Amino acid sequence: MIIYSQTGLPSFQNKTYATPAEAMAATIGDVELIQNPQTGLVYNHLFKPELLEYDEYYQNEQANSETFRNHLQDVMSLLEKYFKNLRSGIEIGCGKGFFLEMLRHEGLNITGFDPAYQGISPYVVKEYYNSGMGYKADYVILRHVLEHVNNPFLFLEELSQNTDGDCYIYIEVPCFDWIIKNRAFYDIFYEHCNYFSAEVLRDCFAEVLEDGHLFGGQYLYIIANLSTFKYPQRRNVRSYSKLDILDQLDHIINKTDFSLPTYIWGAGAKGVTMVNLLLKRGIPVEAVIDINPLKQNRFIGLSGVKIVSPANAEKLNNANVIVMNPLYSGEIVSLINKFNPTIIEATK
Repeated sequence: MIIYSQTGLPSFQNKTYATPAEAMAATIGDVELIQNPQTGLVYNHLFKPELLEYDEYYQNEQANSETFRNHLQDVMSLLEKYFKNLRSGIEIGCGKGFFLEMLRHEGLNITGFDPAYQGISPYVVKEYYNSGMGYKADYVILRHVLEHVNNPFLFLEELSQNTDGDCYIYIEVPCFDWIIKNRAFYDIFYEHCNYFSAEVLRDCFAEVLEDGHLFGGQYLYIIANLSTFKYPQRRNVRSYSKLDILDQLDHIINKTDFSLPTYIWGAGAKGVTMVNLLLKRGIPVEAVIDINPLKQNRFIGLSGVKIVSPANAEKLNNANVIVMNPLYSGEIVSLINKFNPTIIEATK
């Protein structure tokens, strides 16, 4: 059974483009979510990994936001609790290296791996991690990686087989049940081929040290003994029925006066998905606002809509601003409220 489908949107949500023409020529991909009957994992059975090639134009750094930096501090506290006294670790998918530098600043001996890395740190390998590289670690960090990995359980199995004795792992992924509860249709997109529940994640390991939710419930985390990895057996995992969460988009459209200029706040995956779905409905978007300077003055895949800085916030006077993530509302309001925009929350 197909749980949710979405067709004809960019295969990359976090990749930006130099010109509108390049953006509008972006590769597209289709999503059809189904649930694996053996493991309970929800995944996109149409996913083709060859459509995704991560490079320096892949830009998903969120640490420009104070709200997100506070989240990283929460994660840091968890990792220090369990990993501080371990000898060495690796962070697979370290992105632009911001969190890796935080870890090293706190004294953790850690090496990062990411082909999209742009800096000059000697502690980052600008490649995809593979077990043949010969790195042995006492702990592994996978922050927002596993949802991108085709066959995530095989990936974890290979990691576990590359350990000597006990090795511990921190995994952080989006929470599928939060997406459903909040009717967050914009959190289902091509880059994420896997959608995890807490039960599936727990069932991957015989020894779990701690697990729970972070970032207002949007993220799941688990700290476990990687050496005890096992394929999940769908114990105590709910069966998902067809999702009718696109009615939230109808709700947003019905309560918004689109005769006013409309801006989206956030050029991440949520915002990129929203822009393209609105355009599919024939609703124009003036621009997407983002505080990340490396995204500004570039263009959103497929739609070709421009990403702009909040510096020109006076343009928001008597305009709509659709806020994609409620956790950032406080920051956003403090920046633009004096211009009296109409702020619309995308989340239910």
